[in-house]
Amino acid sequence: MQKKLIALAIASAISAPAFADTSMYGIVDAAVLNNSTTGKTNTTQVISGGLSTSRFGINASEDLGNGMKAFGNLEYGLDVANKAAIGVTAAGALNARQQAVGLSGNFGTVRAGFLQDAGYYFAVKFDPTAGSAADSVAATNPSKYITTGGRINSAIDYTSPNMGGFSFAVSHGFNQAMVPAPVSGATTGNLTSVTLVNAMYDAGPLSLGVAYAGDANDDAGFAKTTDLGLGAAYDLQVVKLTATYQTTKADTGAAPGNSSNKAMALTAVAPIGSDALVATVAKETIDTTAVSDDKTGLTLAYLHNMSKMTTLYGAVQKVTNGAGASKDVTNVAVGVRYKF
Repeated sequence: MQKKLIALAIASAISAPAFADTSMYGIVDAAVLNNSTTGKTNTTQVISGGLSTSRFGINASEDLGNGMKAFGNLEYGLDVANKAAIGVTAAGALNARQQAVGLSGNFGTVRAGFLQDAGYYFAVKFDPTAGSAADSVAATNPSKYITTGGRINSAIDYTSPNMGGFSFAVSHGFNQAMVPAPVSGATTGNLTSVTLVNAMYDAGPLSLGVAYAGDANDDAGFAKTTDLGLGAAYDLQVVKLTATYQTTKADTGAAPGNSSNKAMALTAVAPIGSDALVATVAKETIDTTAVSDDKTGLTLAYLHNMSKMTTLYGAVQKVTNGAGASKDVTNVAVGVRYKF
């Protein structure tokens, strides 16, 4: 009997997982997209990520006691419409979304690695179409994720616990590339760092948020960029309204000196049973160039939730550009998203 108990104990120890809690998750999303651009031939293709970016991820965590956990997160993009491996684009480039290790507890959460930053979480909170092929906020305002595109290399960050509906996050990335691209003919420069901060408040149907980002770039010929974003959402039950306002200021160190762009968006999400109707209007006013290149985007989408994991969707997007920008664009997408 004693030998059997010893054998069972050894077998249990060998088979115990390295982490107390390990899970896989992901999204597989594909759509048929028709694109119509002024002056060009219409194109139709199957794309990956019509509603949400296709992805595959692993979460792992270990309970350290006293309310503290250690965790790791690896998440990579999927291109389900082309022959590409997990985490690699059709062109062969690495497509990582997050690579992080951290600690969490009553004090909040600390992470390090390649991170989705404080600007990213602000943007997706107040843009219901974030990451979709019909995201008019991104189509009119490429810097919607506050300076960095939403992810930063060589990064650390801290997220506070919820304190009566209030929370905040701070992200810092070392050794970033120059953002935006060099101007005034400059071709070289030192790497810079970027710091992002958000603050959120949630109280019942009301949500408010603010985000700030600034880089430490002081090399001549490269733009030093500062972003400020404001967001608000209110759930009226029959419809949920979200609104954002963002300014992006760039100091090039050369004439005309400081300049800024402004972007705003309003989205309404109306539940229809388990389905949803989404409408967005977005506009960016571009002051950093002398030509007429302001942009306006409109989106109308319908989401049919067949289950908690499967969603059928259709969307129409129209982006109107000023005379100095790209031609007008119309996108029509029909697809399916499956979450696991």
